[in-house]
Formats: sequence, structure tokens, C-alpha cells
Amino acid sequence: MFKQCVRRMVEELTMSRLIMSAQDATAPPVIFVVGTAGAGKSSLVTAFQRWARFLEVDALTINLDPGAERVHYDPEFDVRDLISLSDVMSEYDLGPNGAQILAADLVAAQAEDVFQEIDGISGDILVVDTPGQVELFAFREASSHLVEVIGQGRACLIFLFDPMLSQTPSGFVSQMLLSSIVHFRLGLPTANFLSKSDLLEPEVLERIIEWGENLDVLEAALYEESAAQSMDAAHSGQRAEFAIGQLRMMQHASIQPGLIPLSSEEEEGLADVLTFAQSLFGGMADSRDGFQGDIEHEL
Repeated sequence: MFKQCVRRMVEELTMSRLIMSAQDATAPPVIFVVGTAGAGKSSLVTAFQRWARFLEVDALTINLDPGAERVHYDPEFDVRDLISLSDVMSEYDLGPNGAQILAADLVAAQAEDVFQEIDGISGDILVVDTPGQVELFAFREASSHLVEVIGQGRACLIFLFDPMLSQTPSGFVSQMLLSSIVHFRLGLPTANFLSKSDLLEPEVLERIIEWGENLDVLEAALYEESAAQSMDAAHSGQRAEFAIGQLRMMQHASIQPGLIPLSSEEEEGLADVLTFAQSLFGGMADSRDGFQGDIEHEL
């Protein structure tokens, strides 16, 4: 039954490919917020909408996480109105993880319904909260179609680095690589933000930011960490060399690993999120007198 459902879903997805018109320059820019589970995606969407409305910026939101127990922002579209995770578990006799995977595909198979829900909405910017597990959003073929339908050629990614995982060189590099893979997979402009930066001690925050700006410093930290964790000097060297090789490749491809501190709690970095989208697609400062001045004041 599960295989039949997936086969039917793929067939429906193929048949329902939307014939998109030329890019609509009047459509609001779309920001997809991605990151590992617990990185603070929903918190960012909530804080960003509240902060933007204070500046009289019309920030619209979408929830694409069928497993979210609750959200504290006001979504224009909530995927939970289409699909219930508990219903998927019951109908297809799946556990929580399997239900999350199937639900993500079922949502994408109903991309036309999603598009109809948001078609014609007017606002300055649209922020999309994605599933907690990044692989459910980035590595499902059906999700690429959903990004295409919602983004309409005016979309970008905000990738959130987990602050705890970022405190070690290997954890930092792992997230850097994951961000680059998601960027490559979805083909959207991407900016990296260090989430929940207010939880970090100032010296720790400074060190992490320096890793994102100075590859030589990060390389030295990787060698030091590898040597401390392994009794085998050759193995530790190989591990560090592998990570450094990946970093050099990213540098050669002009993928910038730099990090911007972000705190949804203290509203730090929210202006950078908005400015990133504006730098790519414009529109907001062009149509709102004094808007750019408000952003510069916040920065």
C-alpha cells in the first residue's frame, strides 16, 4: 500500500507540473528558512514577522512543516490544514519518521493546491518555515518542485547554523558542507546565519565568526582538534586534510562560508535577513519611501 501511494504520488506530481508564466517581478521575494532540527527556524520566522511589522513591512509567512505542534506566527498558508501527520501515521501504518517523509512528498504532490492558496497574495516579503529535518526539505525530489512553485524565480535560502554544534571546528565545517550541499541541491542564493548567537559567550561567538571569515584560522583549529581526538597521528591528519580539501574546493567555487550572527530573542541580524533578500530582488526599498533608511537605522 505504501509503495502504491508513493507511485501514485509521483505520477500525480509529474502530471501536475505547473506551466509557470514569465517571472512576475511584482511577486514578493521568498525566503526559505532551512537548517538542522532545533536550529531555530520557527523562532526566526516568528521574530522576523513581528519585527518586520513593527517597521511596517508586510512580512507574510508559510508553514511547510506538517509535524509542527504549534507555530507562533500568523501563516498565510499552513500545510497542517492539508495534511495531518497523525492521519498519515494511522492510514499508512508508519512511525513518526516514515510519516514525516511521506507527508513531505504528499505536500509537494499537492503543490497546485498550495499555489492556489498563495496566488495573488500581496506583501513585501514571504518567509517559509520548512520541516525540522533539513533532508525532508532539501533532498526529496518532490520538494524541488514545491520550491519552484512557491518561489516563482524570486527565492533565496537562509541556512541556520546550530550554535552548539558550531563550537567545534568539525561541527562548524559539517554545517558549512551541509549548507553548500543544500545550496547546490536547490540552486538558490544562500546566506549563512549563526542562530541563537545570544546563547554564546562573546569569545566563543568571536571565534566562530572568525572561522567563517579566515580559512587559515579554521584549518589550524581543525588540525588541533583532530590531533586531540585521535591517538593515531596519521588518521587525525587525514581527517583534517579531508575537511580542509572540502573547504578549499568551496573557496575555489566562490562559495562564501561567512556567518552572520542572528538572535531571534534579541532581534539581532533580522535586518541582515531582509537586506539579503532585498539585495537580490529589490522591490521593497523602491516602493516604500523611507524603508531603506529604517533598515540602515536597525543595522
